[in-house]
Amino acid sequence: MFGKTQRGVSERPNKPKKPLIPAWLGTLAIILIILSFLVALMLWKPWEPVHPKSQGSAEHAPEDTNKDYRFYDLLPQQQVTPIPEQAVPESKGQSAVVIIEAPEAQKPAAAQEPGLEVSEPAAAPSYILQVRSYDDPDQADARRAEIILNGLSADVVQSTENGKVWYRVVSGPYDSQEAAVIAQQTLQHSGIDSIVVKR
Repeated sequence: MFGKTQRGVSERPNKPKKPLIPAWLGTLAIILIILSFLVALMLWKPWEPVHPKSQGSAEHAPEDTNKDYRFYDLLPQQQVTPIPEQAVPESKGQSAVVIIEAPEAQKPAAAQEPGLEVSEPAAAPSYILQVRSYDDPDQADARRAEIILNGLSADVVQSTENGKVWYRVVSGPYDSQEAAVIAQQTLQHSGIDSIVVKR
């Protein structure tokens, strides 16, 4: 009875369980945490007394600082003088609009002969906005798309000058000069410059 083991009980030795973190790794982590805490204390230096700013050191502070930031001290000391009403122009919103007349097309040969006159019906002038000329059709089409996004009509007109092909971006036609100027101002608000051309 003493030499026999009980039924159902095995004689395996109990092995100790391995820890999840080895002892040397845990020790290394603790040492690193303590060292980082000490470095933070050395940089912060909470044991040094705080020196209050006195009037004498405040007067020398602007000289020691960067001279680019002195305007913060100078600005409150400056006086603003208003513009006299006589110096302000009367028409604030109106700017000078330049209108360019397009060259007339060549008259028929019969009209150039003396004594022969050809009566043509008088057509009302129309106006267009010439935005820009490009030598690349993709750039012209991109500018045309920007104008269309502003709610105005736009076309790309191909022309050849001195053997080079140009793609001119135009908007319109407009029936009156006022309509052309309003369209020009709409484009100016979007950063697109143009000129009014009378045809």
